[in-house]
Amino acid sequence: MKSDAKISVNLDGTPYPLYIGKDVIQRLPQYITDATKNKKVILIYDVFFENTVISILRKLLEQAGFDVLLHALQAGKGNKNINEALKVYSKLEEYNFARDSTLIALGGGVIGDMSGFIASTWLRGMNLVHIPTTLLAMVDSSVGGKTAINFRSTINGIGSYYHPILNLIDLNLVASLSERDYRSGLAEVIKCAIIHDKLFFDHLSQNKAKILSREPSYVTDFIERTIHIKIRHVQGDVKEGGKRLLLNYGHTLGHAIEISTVDKYGQEQLRHGEGVSIGIMAVAHIASRHLGIDSEIEYSLEKILKEYGLPVEVSSSLLGFDRDRLIRSCLDNVVKDKKRLDNKLRLILADSIGSADVYNDVPFSLIEETFNLIIKE
Repeated sequence: MKSDAKISVNLDGTPYPLYIGKDVIQRLPQYITDATKNKKVILIYDVFFENTVISILRKLLEQAGFDVLLHALQAGKGNKNINEALKVYSKLEEYNFARDSTLIALGGGVIGDMSGFIASTWLRGMNLVHIPTTLLAMVDSSVGGKTAINFRSTINGIGSYYHPILNLIDLNLVASLSERDYRSGLAEVIKCAIIHDKLFFDHLSQNKAKILSREPSYVTDFIERTIHIKIRHVQGDVKEGGKRLLLNYGHTLGHAIEISTVDKYGQEQLRHGEGVSIGIMAVAHIASRHLGIDSEIEYSLEKILKEYGLPVEVSSSLLGFDRDRLIRSCLDNVVKDKKRLDNKLRLILADSIGSADVYNDVPFSLIEETFNLIIKE
């Protein structure tokens, strides 16, 4: 068997292997066999991969003696709901899936979140395997145990914390990503370097050409380093009471911009990573003002984000919004996202590259000033 890069993950007392490599999904049957004797699997997947990856995986699994059930899902966030989950539960019951049978999730964050929730609740927990197909899911949502479905207007309203028995990151899937989706995922990589590792940040700055060209050794390296940072912040704090909060760096304001720029058809116009990138610039400005730190840090963050083709501001007119209304909407969504107390908000701020902390005393007026700065006409 070809050797893959391996990370031994252990969260909440749940150890499991995470493999990174080219064609790593070809070795899925053996990896599942190593983990369980039950040969029954259900594969929940993004319908985009219907005639490509799914055809290959089904054949591989069946040749290895697995009984394979397929369930296609449209990857949009609108499908991450209880009705879609019930369809899967019905299949699990009809085909008599047991706790030691396996649910395989192949897709981005929506597929992974929903599949993880289903696996965590069927018979109080069945085997789960993640095969993330986006860079964002590879370095973020597939690691850490968060699972959820949306309930009515509440994002991730019903959820749990649950870990897989196996996570496979295939470099072929990275190579197949669109340029926009790849760069969007890199925003999370840069975020992790900012909050924890200046040497990693310098590495990203100095090797952007090789990283942007997706040179396999560099892709493997930055995925490994990012996952290790995520694990470090999740270990001992899976339910986000302390150090895991730092992983939300750039997210509070970035998420507000993401949901405020949804078009009239309910479609998000910004990728999550693009929202995070703009959010990073927002909190860099806030840190400069609130903490009185050197503006050189703000400049360095703007420089690396631009070099990776990520946005550092948003044009309201290009997205079809009135600027003043968009700013008000962003402010409203920030208040909904984090509790407001005495006109102050909790934010994650970096006081230097490689170091961040939680601040509970950011004036709301500074948030408003920042939105006025990064939201252009």
